[in-house]
Amino acid sequence: MRRRRRSTRVLGSSLPKSAVVLAPHADDEAMGCSGLMARLAEAGARIHVVYLAVDGFHHYGLDEDTTYEQRLAEIEDVLALFGPNCTHEIAYGDRDLIEQLDTLPRRELVDRFERVLNEHKPELLLIPALPDYDQDHQAVFHAAHAAARPIAAQFGKHLVPHVLGYEMTKLQWASEPLPRFGAFVDITDVMETKLEAVRRYRTMLRPSPHIRSLESVRALATIRGAEIGVRYAEAFAVLRTTL
Repeated sequence: MRRRRRSTRVLGSSLPKSAVVLAPHADDEAMGCSGLMARLAEAGARIHVVYLAVDGFHHYGLDEDTTYEQRLAEIEDVLALFGPNCTHEIAYGDRDLIEQLDTLPRRELVDRFERVLNEHKPELLLIPALPDYDQDHQAVFHAAHAAARPIAAQFGKHLVPHVLGYEMTKLQWASEPLPRFGAFVDITDVMETKLEAVRRYRTMLRPSPHIRSLESVRALATIRGAEIGVRYAEAFAVLRTTL
């Protein structure tokens, strides 16, 4: 029996042909939106990932510090999953800025994000959703929100048609109401790619019941899938979408 070709429609339109992903740290994109990234890559879209703070660091659950070189190697290993149309840049590499992005002037981050958007002209911008207890995620969200403000193209600024906030398992620890995740992407066919992306961040992966465990990632995708009648899905907060 011939398999029916899966639809590549999301938010009422075809999948975007280009996307920029803002990741405060290396692994946020894997946890939050690597399923959608895999769908985009399958469709031939251009994907550009901007990592903000990439450093060697001491993480809970590891006996020794990770190194900057380890983190770079993990990034390359992960992004290889999404093919040659997936590029990346590191804004602050080896600068000891993990968990300190909030100490940077917001204007500096806004200007950096505006340059990226004007250069790559994405149809889709993916940013960390709020609320989030991590101050780095908060800093990236607020600067990205300002950078994506609606200014028409005739005034010299790229207006991103679709701006979505991606969620992760850790967002459930929140002192404010969670956002309404109003956009969903069926990732059933690429769930193993998402899990492999999380797995390839070896220095970040933890056993269950840690929020960065494969079991936790699969569990959230299962819940989101049930909300739209599929096996696995990712959910997004809608900041702007143009139909």
